[in-house]
Amino acid sequence: MTATATATATSATGPAAARVICVSGGSSGIGAGLVAAFLAAGDRVYSFGRSPADRTAARHPQAVARGDLRVLVGDVTDAAFRHELAHCIDTECGRLDCLINNAGVIRGGGTLEESVEDWRATLETNLIAPFALTQACAPLLRRSPAPVVINISSACAQHPFAACTSTCYSVSKAGLDMLTRRLALGLGPEGIRVNGVAPGVVPSPMWGDATGLIEGIVERRHVLKQQIVEPEDVARAVLFLASDQARLITGTILNVDAGYTLG
Repeated sequence: MTATATATATSATGPAAARVICVSGGSSGIGAGLVAAFLAAGDRVYSFGRSPADRTAARHPQAVARGDLRVLVGDVTDAAFRHELAHCIDTECGRLDCLINNAGVIRGGGTLEESVEDWRATLETNLIAPFALTQACAPLLRRSPAPVVINISSACAQHPFAACTSTCYSVSKAGLDMLTRRLALGLGPEGIRVNGVAPGVVPSPMWGDATGLIEGIVERRHVLKQQIVEPEDVARAVLFLASDQARLITGTILNVDAGYTLG
């Protein structure tokens, strides 16, 4: 690792028997819920994002002290950082059991009002980076006895909901769903499962102050009335797909949306 990455990382030397998990975008929202869930399951977690490392580490001081949580600061779109991350996991663990491509951005809005730069930035983070990170981590996944990749998609990938005004976001997530299936097809012969989880609108910093929007969606579109999808709901689905109970499930997109996509 470079001096920069070393300086912004939290050390980890967890038990060898624990699964090794990597979560992109683990500092807030769904990502923070995923980090908490896998730590609670007794796993060893590598979490990274562009936010300061101490934000995630401060939530789990005991996990950091035990060496169960390793937090790095870096941008998933940065090839050098992806290489450093894979090298770090390789050096400390020698394998990766579960990669969760969760980091994402939402930009633009209004379809033709979106700029080409909005499109480039969104596709780079939401679609190209998951492919590139999976590619970088593939050698580590091949050393796992039960490797799995889980991509965090969106209900917006499946229907052009008016509530999601960002066309480039919806398109990027639709592309991620196809990437999930193509990776499942390509990596399946090596024993690597690849699945996706498509949440509905989840309260998170990415949506900003969207309380009114979320309440409106719950009222108008959720088949399971008055049920708001929380990060913990998404984490439960991911935990299942990462478990041996899902050992024959691959190429699947699991909706966690309270029926949002049914309407």
